[in-house]
Order: sequence, then C-alpha cells, then structure tokens
Amino acid sequence: MIMEDHELQQLTSMERFVELLTTEQDSDQAINKAFFSVSEQFGIGRVVGALEIPAGKHQEVPVSQRFILFTAEDGFDRNHECSTSYPAEKDGTITFTAYAMPGRTFDDATQQHVKTLLGITNLHFGKSYLTKKAEESALTQMLTGLPNSNGYLREVGKKYVMGTIEGFVAYYFNLKGFSLINKRFGQREGNEIIIRYAEEMKHFFVEDELFGHLGGDNFVALVHKGPRSEQFQHMLEGVKIYGMQDGIKVPLTISAVAGYLPIELPCAVDRIIGGPAAALSYAKRSKQMLVELTDQLSEEISRAKTIEQTFHKALANNEFTVFYQPKVNSVTGKIIGTEALTRWFENGRMISPAAFVPILEQTSQITELDLAMLELVCQDIAAWKAQGNETVPASVNFSRKDLSDPELPDKILAIINKYGIQRSEIVVEITETTSEEEQGRMADFLNRLKDLGIETSIDDFGTGYSSLSVLREFPVNEIKIDRSFINRDLGSSDEIIIQSIIDMANKLKIDVITEGVELVEQKDFLHRLGCDRIQGFLYDKPLPKDKFEQRMKEGNYKV
Repeated sequence: MIMEDHELQQLTSMERFVELLTTEQDSDQAINKAFFSVSEQFGIGRVVGALEIPAGKHQEVPVSQRFILFTAEDGFDRNHECSTSYPAEKDGTITFTAYAMPGRTFDDATQQHVKTLLGITNLHFGKSYLTKKAEESALTQMLTGLPNSNGYLREVGKKYVMGTIEGFVAYYFNLKGFSLINKRFGQREGNEIIIRYAEEMKHFFVEDELFGHLGGDNFVALVHKGPRSEQFQHMLEGVKIYGMQDGIKVPLTISAVAGYLPIELPCAVDRIIGGPAAALSYAKRSKQMLVELTDQLSEEISRAKTIEQTFHKALANNEFTVFYQPKVNSVTGKIIGTEALTRWFENGRMISPAAFVPILEQTSQITELDLAMLELVCQDIAAWKAQGNETVPASVNFSRKDLSDPELPDKILAIINKYGIQRSEIVVEITETTSEEEQGRMADFLNRLKDLGIETSIDDFGTGYSSLSVLREFPVNEIKIDRSFINRDLGSSDEIIIQSIIDMANKLKIDVITEGVELVEQKDFLHRLGCDRIQGFLYDKPLPKDKFEQRMKEGNYKV
C-alpha cells in the first residue's frame, strides 16, 4: 500500500517528536521542543499533566498536582481539549490534557495522533519524571508558572541563609479593581489578563530578585533597595496590557495596592510575607495605594488585631457600658435629652472610643456593638420608669457602616419593643455622610425609621457631603451642629453660617442642637442666634449611669 503524503508527514512528525525526547538531556527542554515541533501541525496550544494519588497504604495524604508541559506562543483554547489517563505510582493516575490553539479544533483523526503523542510522553518519562514534575508544581502557581507561596518562601529562605536578604524590600500587592475586570471580561479572560500582567511584570526583575504569584490577583516580590525599589513602586502604579472582548483587544492599565517592608535583620522569614500582607490590609482599609510597614504601624496593626479578636469576649463579659451626656436647654437649665456614649473598660482600664470604634467599623462588629448599646439604653430607660424616675429621650449612635444591613431598622424596633418603652424615648443618631454613594442608603434608612415612628438625629452636621441636601432630602427630627463651628474665634461669617442653618431648620420644623459647648461665651453666642439646645462640658461631661440618674433627680442646671 502506498502511503499518502499527509500520512507520511504525520509519521515523520512522530519520529521527530521521539527523536527530540530522546536526544535532549534536559527533560523540560526536551518536552517543550518535542511538542513545539508538532504544535502547528496538530494545532496543540498547551499540554498539561495532572497527577492524582489517593490516600492509602502507600500514601498518608492524597496528592493532587498539576503542571504545564508546553504552551504555544499564540496561546490555547480551553474549550477544545484532548485527554488521556494512565496508571501512576502508589495507585495513582496521571492525566495528560492537550488544548487546541485558538481557532483550531481536534477532529477525530487529530485526537488519535495527539493521544499517541501523549502516550509516548508517558512511556518515555515514566514515574521518575512525573514525580519530579509533581515536586516542582508544589512550588509553582499553575496559572502563571510563577513561584507560589511555598516556592517564594523557599527562595527567600535561600537568601536568608546566604546573608543577602537585608539588601531587599519585600512587597505584597493586589491588583486594584480586578473583580470588576472579571465581571467585564468573564472569569476565563480574567485568567488570561492575569497571565499577561504577570508576563509583563517579569520583564522588570533582574536575576537575583523574586516575583511570585499567590493565586487570584495576589502577588509578592523581593526587589533590591534603593532606585530599584523606587522604580518598582512606579511600575505598580500602572502596567499596560489588554483584554479580549468579542475578538477585539481592549487596552487596560492595571494598577496595584501594595504593602512593603524594607528588610532589616533580625527578621523572621515568615514576616517577609506576613509583614507586607499586613501593610497591604492597612492600605486597603485606609484607601491608600502604598503603605510601608513601620514599627509604629506594626504596633497599630497589632492593637487592631487584638481588638478584633477580643471584641466578642469583651461584649459577652459586659466590658462595654453606656455613659450619658445631658442635652440642656440653656435658657431654663432643664435636661431635655441625653446622648448615650459607648465606653469600654478592660480590667478597670478605659479604652478610648477613638482606639476601637474605627477598627470595629472595618467589620460587621460595629453593628453588633451599636445594637448592644441600644439594648443597654433601653434596659436603663425601662428600669428608670419602673422606679418612677423621670426620663428624657436618649440618642443612640449608629455607624454609617451599619447602613449596609437592610434589616437594621426592624432590629432597632424589636429591641425597643422588647423592653416595652415608647419609640419617642429613643433617638437614632447617625453621622452625616461624606460620600455621595452613601447618601442613598442613609435616605432609605431614615425613611424606614420615620415609617416606624422612631426619631432621628444627624450628628456632626455641616461636615458631610452636602448639608443643604440633608435638610431637603433626609426626614430627620434633629440636626446637631458640629463643634468645629464654635471651637474657634467666632466672627461675622461664622454667625451668618450658623444663623442660616438655624433659620432653615426652624422653618423645616427640625430641632437644632449644638455640641461641644464649653464656654459661657459660646452659649451666649448661640442664644443670640436662636439655638438654646446645647450639649457640652459647659454643663457636663459624659456621666456613668448612676451619676446621670443623680443629675436627673437634682433637676435643672443653674442658668
């Protein structure tokens, strides 16, 4: 039988494939060259091996490793593949998968040839090669081929032992807004964008520097101190690549948020990843692009971590309590309300709210605290009424971070009802937003409370996004003028601004109170402008519950 030209060509290709496998001393180069020689003919874009060894008598824990054997320059198409599996050592299985080049497919005849190539690969390299590749893949991130956390730490460890680690800056960085890129382009193309980003970044690094990929959009790097580190920081500001959408290249600039640590000995090896990772978390919380892990920041992060970890225990142990600061009518001296303020006492030592509130606001823990404080206030009001004591409406603070919970108004009402007090005895106080985005959520929250018959107050009025829109759009019962308006040398412009706020509020039937009043001159100034509802040290600092009870029994302040 005379052999057809294409059959002869395929046979020649197979022979060339085997020849390259057997003559090349380096196994990795051999497999690359062998598949490269046939890639165009058979349309092979990528070849991947996967080793699976179950736990059993030969293996204490299961092994699951994947490794890339070959990738064509033009890439590959995940939708078109050809796989074949073979027995491996220790009752395991090795599966080879070939992916087609973009725009190519594997027809039945091609699949047979590709499976033959994969079979030759399996026979030639055998168990020892597969074991070697499995060991290597344990140190490599599958998607990009860069060192993973194990591989990166291994190389860091080598520099540590050699005594050269002190000459480097360690980075941990995360691609900014990558979730939006995944939504726009899809997960599959998102992976390709990660690969392109990694390939572009690789060009920056010199031989003894390190670049690793921890998975997702998280990367690490070890860069020389001095100009190299400065250049790297500039590169983090933006790398130009592209994404494919409907067959069209869409230009992209990928920037990163990073934490970094200039390495100084003594320094534990795990801190070379953990330190920059902590700085990265801080950068995200503080909305910065680049943060250095200094000793001061380390202490701050450590305190924040301690607060997060001890919060629930402290709440369960009743370490949080309520102090009450009276709101006073400056004309009559009568207490007309009070603001409930959270205090944390740990082993008799008070922790400042400034030290724990911002940290709890970064998590859902602030909502738990705010609801717990509301419950304590409702308990106190119910107890005072049961004893026949006079009560006044109590303002309870809620963080803007709480607004992400759509059920919060109903939770507030449930607590009020639980203690059988009147809804008018609680005022929900929330700080004016500094973000246009938050205004919609705040408006929904305040409208819902209005529907439930619960009064509301806007704290720090005049410092937010748009104070006039607060008066127009938010259904509030009270505004609290921020202390910054009066804690200064008061001039004619201050008088005009405060007078206009009071006049507008009065016309809209919104109560006005000014906080932070400490001086008689400030009280008199506000009285001239028509604001006689005052809160501040002029009358009282925040008081423990028993002292506030006594203050209520004593009656009016002296005018």
